[in-house]
Amino acid sequence: MKRAKPVLLILGVAAAVLILGIAVLAYLFQYTGSNTTSYYGRIDNDLVEEITPHGGMNYRYHMPVYLEDGSREDLDLDTARILKDEAYIRIEVAPLRGVISWAELQYEDLPAPVQAHYSQTAG
Repeated sequence: MKRAKPVLLILGVAAAVLILGIAVLAYLFQYTGSNTTSYYGRIDNDLVEEITPHGGMNYRYHMPVYLEDGSREDLDLDTARILKDEAYIRIEVAPLRGVISWAELQYEDLPAPVQAHYSQTAG
């Protein structure tokens, strides 16, 4: 029986590692609702700052946001334009990728624990 040449063995192992690495990265970067986190907040244009443009983004909001259970965190949201003051928003964040989308909401669409942090008169 012939032994495999060491070069072919090394190439085979390298190819297997490369394929595994690509599969892991594809899994981590895929967008599905199951691996994103929703944050809820209210736009405050007193918190916006102009930033050096990158990827079409010109403004940054450093803002308090809330998870569905009402727990508070701080989040940076980069945008292409100044947003509507006092608008409620849902921000979707994915691991490694960061903010992947945001959408304006009505007060009634916020989870009840999040509504408790805001008065219904704003927005």
